[in-house]
Amino acid sequence: MKTILTMTVVVVVGVMLTTAIALARLGTPLSLRPLSLDLPAEVDDTSSPAHAEPVEDTATAGAEPVAVVEESEFDFGHLRNKTLDNRRVFKIRNEGQAPLEFKGSSVSCTKCTFVDLPKEPIAPGETGEVVVRWNVDTYEDHFRQSATVKTNDPEHEAIRLVITGKVVRPLQVEPQSLVFSNVQVGDPAEVQFAMNAYFSDDLKVLNHSFSDAATAEYFDVATQPTPKEKLPEGAHSGVEVTVKLKPGLPVGSFTQTLVLKTNLEEEPETSVSIKGDVAGAVTVFGKGWERDFKYLEIGTIPQSQGAKRTLFVLVHGDVADLKLDPPEVDEDVLKVSYGDLVEMKQGTVVKVPVNIEIPPGSALVNHMGGKGRLAQILISSNKPALGRVKLSVKFAVVAD
Repeated sequence: MKTILTMTVVVVVGVMLTTAIALARLGTPLSLRPLSLDLPAEVDDTSSPAHAEPVEDTATAGAEPVAVVEESEFDFGHLRNKTLDNRRVFKIRNEGQAPLEFKGSSVSCTKCTFVDLPKEPIAPGETGEVVVRWNVDTYEDHFRQSATVKTNDPEHEAIRLVITGKVVRPLQVEPQSLVFSNVQVGDPAEVQFAMNAYFSDDLKVLNHSFSDAATAEYFDVATQPTPKEKLPEGAHSGVEVTVKLKPGLPVGSFTQTLVLKTNLEEEPETSVSIKGDVAGAVTVFGKGWERDFKYLEIGTIPQSQGAKRTLFVLVHGDVADLKLDPPEVDEDVLKVSYGDLVEMKQGTVVKVPVNIEIPPGSALVNHMGGKGRLAQILISSNKPALGRVKLSVKFAVVAD
């Protein structure tokens, strides 16, 4: 039965092909219609001829990946300098219909920024991770680095990922220098500064000292923890420091350095410079006097020649019966004496000539500043309100 059926189908198909060829030669189009055969019930009509070609799935034809970045920029906040392998994971989701592939990357800093890409393509609907790593080694307070990731997404062939942050020391001091401006002689004064720890929850000042022992007695230091609400952004703990200046410093400028010991292993010690001026009823002028810096500039002096200068000190206010104590000098080479006191402005001002001499043949010395500290002259009187007047002298005696 099956053999007869098969032969019947072959004959019918052959007739159709012969007819189609003949019509094509005559130029007559052939209208193709489904062939309907009355087949016996036992024939499986779902089977396909052995020579049939596979049909293309139109649902995936032309499919492409679509890269979606959940976050393209990240702020690390505060970081220690000289730290390695700080890292951020950026997640990239594939919302397309084809696998998302990574074709490489580039970075803004080849020595400090690195990228780890997924080893396998990201399947449609899945999420992959790109890791950006950064080694902190910079002199800048703020950093901003980037990594560009290349993909096979035609709409996002290059994806830029950015990391930012601020580099801080474990201990920050603000401000780093203190200034006492125009302190009146005999009056107290105070200034404050803050110490902030960015990686410790319990900053403490263990003790303190001053670099200049000669004037250390005129300073007091008090500390207290900084309230949490007053800490700057990123700081974990802090200490407020108050420096008080007590009466007794001589009139004129002064400098000092406060050294503080802390409980931090990374920053066990820090220092703060202190400078200021004590103002009294005194004005100083004369050749070589640097008014802004408050010192007498003599300069380099040949040993065989020596030098002489005269400064004038004007004393204002209560000058009745003014008497000066012998000048105090911290350098034996300097010879200091007073000229005659002259009353001015109906006795409300007294002009005091101060004669300064470096005799020929003096010893070789260096008081030019830096390692050669300026020489000092102190003038006291019987008037407490006048205080002690300090005259600094910048000079050096050199060999001929």
